[in-house]
Amino acid sequence: MSQGTEQVEESSNLADSVLDQIEDWYHIPALALLLGFMLWVRLQSYDRFIVNGEVFFSGNDAWYHLRQVQYTVNNWPATMPFDPWTYYPYGTSVGQFGTLYDQLVATAALIVGLGNPSPHTVELTLLVAPAVFGTLVALPTYFVGKRLGGRLGGLFGVLVLVLIPGEFLRRGLVGFSDHNVVEPFFQTLAVLAMMVAVSVAERERPVFELLADRDFAAVRRPLGYSVLAGIATALYLWTWPPGVLLIGIFGVFFMLKLTADYVRGISPDHLAFVATVSMGVTGLLLLVPFGSASFSTTKFSLLQPLIAFAISIGAGFMTWLAREWDDRDISTMLYPVAIFGILTVGTLVVSVALPNLFNLIQTNLVRFIGFNAGAAQRTIGEAQPFLQGQQSLASAVIPQYGLMFFTAIVGALVMVWRSLSVDEHEAEKLLVLVWTAFIIAAAFTQVRFNYYLAVPVAVLNAYLFGWILRVVGFDSSARDTIRNVEIYQVLAVVFVVMLVIPGLVMPVQVGNTRTATATQMGNSTAPGDVTQWDGTLNWMQTNTPQEGNYAGAGNEMEYYGTYTEGDGDYDYKQGTYGVMSWWDYGHWITVEGERIPNANPFQEGATTAANYLLAQNESEANGVLDELGDKNEQTKYVIVDWKMVETNGQQGNVKFFAPTVFKEGVSSGTYFDYIYSQNGRFARHKQPYYDSMMVRLYRYHGSSVEPKPIVMDWETTTRNGVQYKVTPSFVSQNANDTTIKRFDSMQKAREYVRNDPGGTSQIGGIGPYPSERIPALQHYRVVKESQSQSTQVYSHYQILRQRLGLLQQAGVGGQDYFRTSPSWVKTFERVPGATVQGTGPANTNITASVQMKTDTGSTFTYTQHAKTDQNGKFTMTLPYSTTGYDQWGTDKGYTNVSVRATGPYEFRTPMKSGGDGFQFTNGTAQVSEGQVLGEDDSPVTVSVDQQQTIPVSGANNSTGNNSAGPSTPGNQTDGNSSAGNGSVGNNSTGNESSSLPNPASPLTRAGLVGAYAATLVVARRD
Repeated sequence: MSQGTEQVEESSNLADSVLDQIEDWYHIPALALLLGFMLWVRLQSYDRFIVNGEVFFSGNDAWYHLRQVQYTVNNWPATMPFDPWTYYPYGTSVGQFGTLYDQLVATAALIVGLGNPSPHTVELTLLVAPAVFGTLVALPTYFVGKRLGGRLGGLFGVLVLVLIPGEFLRRGLVGFSDHNVVEPFFQTLAVLAMMVAVSVAERERPVFELLADRDFAAVRRPLGYSVLAGIATALYLWTWPPGVLLIGIFGVFFMLKLTADYVRGISPDHLAFVATVSMGVTGLLLLVPFGSASFSTTKFSLLQPLIAFAISIGAGFMTWLAREWDDRDISTMLYPVAIFGILTVGTLVVSVALPNLFNLIQTNLVRFIGFNAGAAQRTIGEAQPFLQGQQSLASAVIPQYGLMFFTAIVGALVMVWRSLSVDEHEAEKLLVLVWTAFIIAAAFTQVRFNYYLAVPVAVLNAYLFGWILRVVGFDSSARDTIRNVEIYQVLAVVFVVMLVIPGLVMPVQVGNTRTATATQMGNSTAPGDVTQWDGTLNWMQTNTPQEGNYAGAGNEMEYYGTYTEGDGDYDYKQGTYGVMSWWDYGHWITVEGERIPNANPFQEGATTAANYLLAQNESEANGVLDELGDKNEQTKYVIVDWKMVETNGQQGNVKFFAPTVFKEGVSSGTYFDYIYSQNGRFARHKQPYYDSMMVRLYRYHGSSVEPKPIVMDWETTTRNGVQYKVTPSFVSQNANDTTIKRFDSMQKAREYVRNDPGGTSQIGGIGPYPSERIPALQHYRVVKESQSQSTQVYSHYQILRQRLGLLQQAGVGGQDYFRTSPSWVKTFERVPGATVQGTGPANTNITASVQMKTDTGSTFTYTQHAKTDQNGKFTMTLPYSTTGYDQWGTDKGYTNVSVRATGPYEFRTPMKSGGDGFQFTNGTAQVSEGQVLGEDDSPVTVSVDQQQTIPVSGANNSTGNNSAGPSTPGNQTDGNSSAGNGSVGNNSTGNESSSLPNPASPLTRAGLVGAYAATLVVARRD
């Protein structure tokens, strides 16, 4: 042989060797590159979650996981059995929080921290956990895709998963440290293990007799893989107890496959072997974290092992029945009839014998896969239906999956077609189809479950891609493929890959929505509103008494203590207290504030919170709190943010509508509706809105409020059979036909409304202007305003700008709009209040007012009214103190209030004309902090007997909130919420004036802020 020939042969052998190596190992570097890119996408926004060294998380549940992880670090490997630091005054069993996920993160923190991690290390570990787990989902996805479509198919499935920008990516981004993205990891792992187990069983055909004969060698592989499938399923349930649906999915698969096999003449023994062993193992392992001897989907209870054992026994029963069928020579076609008949009878028996269990399963099936969401469920953003309103399928699906959802459906159809046409009846493919069908139902029922659907979409695309490669002849070795590639084969692959680009690689316009790529989404996440609450909650940690030490009780609770309470109603000691707010904020209060919320994002206490926040008077609100626990269990603080009182905006961005769902007998229409104009819609507030507790706290700080001579006017129009309220200019097309009208007196305003023939007008109803007088709160005071302002949010600024624009058209100035600071968050304390015993002219209205100043620099005036009796005596209960703050701080078990008086209370009578001006009598008094807190039970005494005269020429410069002219108020005691028949002069709140200011400057953002700043100057001139 010549040297040249030898060189050619050596070169050819070397090329073959290289191609062999590529064929054997190409998937490993490819997979590593995909995983690296996947992790990078998820960690892009890492720096945004660390602010001045403090670690933040996005959403709500991540914060409670931080508490659970830290507890597990302190007590490894134990998780918290019961938590009294939430859902006051009951406490809660943590259920789906404090599970395998928290144990894994805690273990990682212990490793990183060399056995003693600092809290900061724990926080950072939890911060990146979703990105890591989100990336790891690609591994079981690859192996499932590989089983269906080969190695190239598996890689293609991972590529699809990497590029999917929807819920799956969002819940795997840095900071979204909930357990969500861990669920698809363990679920896919369980599905993969079950696929392997049923495939092995189909090949080796194990039967139960081999186990009975202890011939373990004959069933070693089927038995081993079945045990692994059972373990993998249990791991998923250990991560998320409500994932019991997966056991149900396996149950449906085994029922269908065993029945179909028997009808086709195949013994059901083999797959029944897998079902019995795997689900038996799962049931046994679910007894390990067992915590509740009841039936619950959210906690480790009897439900999870019961369903697993039921499927295990049911599969064995189906095998026994099949043998009985053979022995009696009954037609195989009657077998499925018998199975479904027995299943129906069994369901009826359970519904009668165990109605609670039946109702629990039925309710959760509807909730998870029933394409239906209840009203309360719809208040949870992630539980909204996938398709809402007039939304099309494409506009919902493409932002989540690009075109890959539709190609996945094609892949499923090809899989079904091949099972029918070429007799491909592999069990693992039917398992994937059943799994996909259930997950699609779940995803379309609740939008959040799209983080599950991403994996079935990826693996079905893996199958479709692998099938196309086989069709075009790309299923041979790498050597043959490269040497014999045809142009049509290349074009086919390019066409498939091109399907990935729209919506995944390149943004596209779908309806009114432009899609975002995975890279764009990964670079756009941030902690969210918790950063605006952070200052308030940090203040609460150091400026309110420790739990258990209110009023110096000395029963401080250990924050990371181990608590157990069998009946779920914790016995709180004297000195503990609750913090009322909407349930969304409960975990922030627990973790950031280290205080106990009455309601939390488990929706525990949601109804109570709604009843309190929407209560129409102070007595009703206090009654809600007093009914919660015994005398030792009191709620002492209320936190309200601007979103809780805002009605304009989309659900999720504003929250006033949510409590209306939980409060019985009301709806959002009880409190507001909308008026439409050419520029959008704005809310028309009804009096119950202004009377609600959270509005009276946030907007007025508990002060009394008088209506102003402002009238909202509208017209009605009908379109498509629906009646709408619209602005008059919307109908007349006359720009001067305004919605807001301003009058010189309340009498004229009331006459206009009374004589409106269509009944399409009302006094007030916009911004801070109520229709009727609102009495003062006697037992609540604001103790902290956040430095952050609601006007920082552009969408809210736009809403305020719209309202102020409407008011300016009627000549109402912006400086009258802000009665109190538009702080993002406001904290209030419930106090006994100081008793005032005063004297003044008989049968006369008395107004008490005091100017308060917050640590943000804002000021407001608290006002309360009373009426003297025939002997000239009156009483009041005042919630704000004016002196003695430093004597009653946290060292005494009380609050270091950040809102303090600038002077004493002023008590005065209405002005009357006479002589050269307007005359009234007044008096002043100091109210001590001890009197407000009930530590000093001596009453405040005051005599309203000092004669004062304001010359007519100086009337417009009258003190406080007096009007420019005389007033003839009706019965304006705060015990009567009627509007009275007087003008709005003397007894208005804060900086109100009956002669409304002239319009402010144009409504730029600076102008809006300036309007608020003006209120700080003119709030009180005395």
